[in-house]
Amino acid sequence: MPILRRSAGFTLLEVLMAVAITAMIGVGAVQLLDTVARARDATTARSDQLAALQRFNSLVGRDMEQFLNRPIRDQYGDERASLILDDPDYMLEFTRNGWRDRPGAEQLRSTLQRVAYQLRPIDSEECEPALKRLQAAGVSEPEYDCLVRYRWAVLDRADDSVPQAVPVLDQVVSLKISLLVKTSTTDSDATDSEWQTSWPPEMVNESAVLTPTLIRWQIELPWLGEIERLWVLAHDGESE
Repeated sequence: MPILRRSAGFTLLEVLMAVAITAMIGVGAVQLLDTVARARDATTARSDQLAALQRFNSLVGRDMEQFLNRPIRDQYGDERASLILDDPDYMLEFTRNGWRDRPGAEQLRSTLQRVAYQLRPIDSEECEPALKRLQAAGVSEPEYDCLVRYRWAVLDRADDSVPQAVPVLDQVVSLKISLLVKTSTTDSDATDSEWQTSWPPEMVNESAVLTPTLIRWQIELPWLGEIERLWVLAHDGESE
């Protein structure tokens, strides 16, 4: 009489346990991959933000360190001070040195340059490149302004002198710029210094000599908070 052997197999309980374990491993793997992807995106975003901040520091630092006390003429022929703070058109406008000429240029240009900075709405024409960068990074509705740098091709402007605008920071909550001005008098050796939020002053004592010595930028970023930068201004010692 043949001996019947029972075929080996898995019970329903064992199958269910195997399915449950596989599902748990799959869920854990998905969560782990999601966490890694989020960490990668956050690291990339922070790296881009730090790189943008470094570019801002480098660009503004070069401008501030190259400040030159050279007034200009606007498109109406009126004289404008070498440094203007809190103007209706720009938060800061000044003359800088060190503008390199193009290699091989047939006609040499001045090494002096007029530049300005202003906060603009993120949806403005000047901030269009910044808006595109933010949207590409996944920020569909930016909430803050962008900081724009303007530069003119000439110092003394004509009617058709239009500045070139370049965004230097994509998202800025606020920006405050102030000057530390040293005050001295021709009939005394005493000096005094105080922070000014506008320049040049409207009314000046004839015996007073005002000299901007430091410029302070207080800028607030949504991802970093408020940072402060100070630059020494090269100056010839004469009031503007």
